[in-house]
Amino acid sequence: MKFNREYLSKFLPAFTRKPKSQPARKRVPQPPLENKRGAQPPPAASSSSALQKSQGGKELTEPHSAPQTPIKLQSPVVAQATPAPPSPIEMLDSVSKFLRQHLVCDEHQLTLLTLWVAHTWCFRHFRSAAYLHVRSAESQSAKTLCLDLLAALSDSPWTASGASWRSIMENLLTPDHRVTISQPLARPTPYTIFLDDYHHTFASGERQPVLGLLNSGSHADSTYVDGIFRYSVFGPKALAGNAALPRSLASRCIPIVLRRKKPSDVIARFNPGASPATQLFRSLGAWAAANAAALAQAARQLPSRIPPGLSAREQDCAEPLLHIADRIGGPWPDRARKALVAAFSLASCSASLELLADIRAVFFLKDDPSHLLTKDLLDSLKNLEYRPWAGWTSGAARRMATLLHGFGIASRNFHKGSDCLKGYPRDQFLEAWERYLAPIPQDWHDYRAKLKKDAEVARAQTT
Repeated sequence: MKFNREYLSKFLPAFTRKPKSQPARKRVPQPPLENKRGAQPPPAASSSSALQKSQGGKELTEPHSAPQTPIKLQSPVVAQATPAPPSPIEMLDSVSKFLRQHLVCDEHQLTLLTLWVAHTWCFRHFRSAAYLHVRSAESQSAKTLCLDLLAALSDSPWTASGASWRSIMENLLTPDHRVTISQPLARPTPYTIFLDDYHHTFASGERQPVLGLLNSGSHADSTYVDGIFRYSVFGPKALAGNAALPRSLASRCIPIVLRRKKPSDVIARFNPGASPATQLFRSLGAWAAANAAALAQAARQLPSRIPPGLSAREQDCAEPLLHIADRIGGPWPDRARKALVAAFSLASCSASLELLADIRAVFFLKDDPSHLLTKDLLDSLKNLEYRPWAGWTSGAARRMATLLHGFGIASRNFHKGSDCLKGYPRDQFLEAWERYLAPIPQDWHDYRAKLKKDAEVARAQTT
């Protein structure tokens, strides 16, 4: 007789346990399974009576079986349709409304700020990038708040406040921005650059390395050379401060003039984590992705109806915003063009250009005579209040000649009888007026016509 496992198991049921080398696992009671709709499976028998089992013709009752609650079949879950994204016009209107709740500025400024925010999401499609110069007549006019609002809505913002020019260059001259002639950028420039309190960054002169770096970022094909490496910081930038920008950088910016709020102005407090900014951020990103091909195609040509009188750098700033406004449609194309004209009228220019514009106004109001004597021209200029030459006393003729010398304009001698007087012929100004100044607006012509009519009426009354 063999005392094997099968033989012993008949008398010793415990012998069937697994050996110690493979200990038995303790069974853990499992919770009842749920069906796909979250309800427990129904019992095997009816819940109205006790469960009965038959064994050898004898009915047994399970004392621990409790009545089950009737199952209520749930209605199938219907997926809710996601709301459709806002139209591009509604999206920009919402951005403008969001900015209006926190800033005190006119409608033209809001239009440009809104288009600039959209520009940060698609600037890589254009050959030039728009810069903003946020300034105000006095401090505490929400310039820093303006940059915070723009950064909350812009793509990949990078902000520096009152940083030295060395710190800015160390943060921007990184391997990510390094380019070579044969190899483009490893990946697109990751920054929309915001510089707050730039009066701590820039000196008064133009010979600053950081100026060369920022100026090069206004064009897609421009690079900054540092040693043997080339860097690209192409992209939109916004600068805010209390001092005047260096001239080379200011000429690349769209002026944004903010005003201090009045006690009666109702301004909402800005919360960086608020849902409106987050939702607008997502909408702008989705719009830019959906319109990437169309914007890239439009950027190959100049936008239509470019406002007249813009300088070359002003037109570079205006082009991407005009393309975006034309792509949005609705009232935005007209609003963009009016806003750009109004904004660039506030741009600061050199004293020579200001003098050139005022001399054209004097000639125009005098019905464009063939020439004006120096004395008569200076008398008219000194009557213009709040202008630099209004306070000229000694040496006024020499100072005017110095400012006009760069345009190739010089005084000439005019003989009146035996007298020889100095003056300026109108023909000398025509080329400079056409090259450097915007065309004379129509309301100037209407005003001059009114002056002529009033003069004729006055002469008729006297006779």
